[in-house]
Amino acid sequence: MASQWNAPKGVSTGTPTKRTAHTLRRTAGAAPAARRRAVLLELSRLERLFEQVKRPDARVFVRARKGARARAMEVLEHGGAGAENSRTALLVAAAELFGALRTELVSSPTHAARAAHEFEVITGLPRLALAREVLRAPELLTLLPTTAIESQLEMLVVLAQLRSASLWIFDDAEHVTCLRHAGDGGPSRGAKELAGRLLAGERTETRGRRLLLGAPVGRWQQPLAALVGSARPGIREGRDWFLTEAVPMLGAVLERDALLAGNAASERALVESSERKLTRLGFDLHDGPIQDVAVIGEDLRLFRDQLDVVTRKSRHHALMLGRLDDLDAQLAALDDDLRRISNEVRAASVLLNRPFARALGDVTRSFAVRTTIEPRVRVSGDLSLVSGSQQIALLNIVHEALTNVREHSHATDVEVRVSVNEQGVEAQVTDNGCGFDLEATLMRAAQRGRLGLIAMHERVRLLGGQCRIDSRPGGPTVVSVALERWEPLIEELRRPCPET
Repeated sequence: MASQWNAPKGVSTGTPTKRTAHTLRRTAGAAPAARRRAVLLELSRLERLFEQVKRPDARVFVRARKGARARAMEVLEHGGAGAENSRTALLVAAAELFGALRTELVSSPTHAARAAHEFEVITGLPRLALAREVLRAPELLTLLPTTAIESQLEMLVVLAQLRSASLWIFDDAEHVTCLRHAGDGGPSRGAKELAGRLLAGERTETRGRRLLLGAPVGRWQQPLAALVGSARPGIREGRDWFLTEAVPMLGAVLERDALLAGNAASERALVESSERKLTRLGFDLHDGPIQDVAVIGEDLRLFRDQLDVVTRKSRHHALMLGRLDDLDAQLAALDDDLRRISNEVRAASVLLNRPFARALGDVTRSFAVRTTIEPRVRVSGDLSLVSGSQQIALLNIVHEALTNVREHSHATDVEVRVSVNEQGVEAQVTDNGCGFDLEATLMRAAQRGRLGLIAMHERVRLLGGQCRIDSRPGGPTVVSVALERWEPLIEELRRPCPET
């Protein structure tokens, strides 16, 4: 919850309209219901501006407004009865609207600027108060790193009334490179020079008449990045404070991206090691136990033929041959089990060391051979947009889903779909089998230590995606996975910002 806010020196505090100030003062000591009505009245003025923002779905605004009003009422309920508390409620509601409609506002900077101005007029609080709430919103960490940084820079430009803002890092060759830019034009050479000094850990003084201002992102002695803004003439004073408010979340986003990149590197190393081990295990099974069982089976059949000749006149002849037939059947079953394990090891190896389309085809063909069901496989989009970690997750989930179909569903029809676009990748495995009660099945599986379904959700969750299993007794069953597009921010250096 936002607290009472005091503006730093050099930052204007704004002036509420006479009507707003009078309304808030008049209801300061009034009953809670009257104060709620007064705040909602002023909040509705802000909401009218947001209604004009273009949105692909009108329900987005309805949900945002509902959330903003709920937060405002929460502040009023737990805060005091003064006018300051009412202004704080408006601050929290406005920040909620900005956060919920962040994507739409980035695409509509004019509406965003008008909403920020109207906020100052209504509440008497400065934009910096709003910026503190919006630029530090924890929801940014739920976005893809590139999306979060773009949003943060765009919001910084709007709320601080900057000409532009850019984020800079050292690339692999230790060159200062623009990671993202927002606002007018492109990053200047002056911005690059300032970023270089900040990245080198130098303390730079950017106050005064210069229009460029900057702040290190992350540790001062070893910054992760440098944030540089270009102020507009006449409104330079106090802009540094806006950059200060944007820095913590940018640092958190970059740290999260580094963690994801590190996990991806670790997973690649693990994949290579696991692939070698699985390949070796497959060869060991094929060249060892499976061949030994085959030889023993041949020896047993030869012994049976020889025994048949020797004991043909014995009254125990049929009994002895029957016992040998039982042993032969047991060896055949053991051979089948070993070959099944070998096939599963080979299938797991396929998941780890093949192009995605080929690996997916191998998984579905293996399923078809063992079930006589030929899955319909539909793949669309550019598979190069799917990261290595995402490919491994998807293949494992498809493999697990098909295993469940084979072992439990009694299905006669199976479809596997994978669709890739600029936003990410979606996959579905659908079968027309008998279905199941999801909650009861998950509980039983956990009790027995069979965590295949749970592992699906966990693997997708770790990649920031969503996994959903829809089923009911009688079927059908649909396993759906959605993963947003992700690539390490360092990859963006291949498309550097143009300099002006």
